[in-house]
Amino acid sequence: MAINWCERAEKLREIEFARLTGEGIEETRFGEDFVRFTKVSADELAAAIRYAERMCAQTQGRRTRFAMSARARPY
Repeated sequence: MAINWCERAEKLREIEFARLTGEGIEETRFGEDFVRFTKVSADELAAAIRYAERMCAQTQGRRTRFAMSARARPY
């Protein structure tokens, strides 16, 4: 079973958007007290999106790294 990295990156972006708009917030109530939390940390989600986008670019044949040219000046 091959992973479709482009589709996974899109789903992760949707999760990130839901988290930013407040749709991904969970609330738990204990009488008068309540707690709000999200199930995904922002750093972990951003790292997963970057990885999925990089893998998507590789499967589509796009270059992800470019060679630097070097020039030497004669003195």
